[in-house]
Amino acid sequence: MKLLMFKCWNSRWGNIKFPMPLGRVMSLKESFVHGLDEETSASLKFIVLNPKGRIWTMVAGGASVIYTDTCATADPGGKKRALVIGGRIANFTDVAATFNGLIRALKEKETKLKAAQIHIYVRRGGPNYQKGLAKMRMLGEEIGIPIKKV
Repeated sequence: MKLLMFKCWNSRWGNIKFPMPLGRVMSLKESFVHGLDEETSASLKFIVLNPKGRIWTMVAGGASVIYTDTCATADPGGKKRALVIGGRIANFTDVAATFNGLIRALKEKETKLKAAQIHIYVRRGGPNYQKGLAKMRMLGEEIGIPIKKV
């Protein structure tokens, strides 16, 4: 059984080990992201609940969308799918700037997204959110994938 290791900033706690839920085994993609998480001070999490699901969620940008859409497009099945990109209202993060990574990743995966009939729904607030949402709307028109603000 693989244990998840969490680095604690409070030295009294040391390293806390949490076992995987009973019967849960990480997929190869999940293990890959977990390995990346162990090597960085950033927080990288990726869990696939249903590899054949039709609704996919992502609460971050950039590289996260590549992993999410790789799974979301792996077995198209001929039915429409939804990719929900969301996040809380940012206090200091320039939302328009953070969408640049998303836009780059979505352009990179355009063919697979179309084949899987992905519809993208975006919800994000914070500094420059209107500019960011406008960039996402223009991307949808440019690559021919429905992208809607929710």
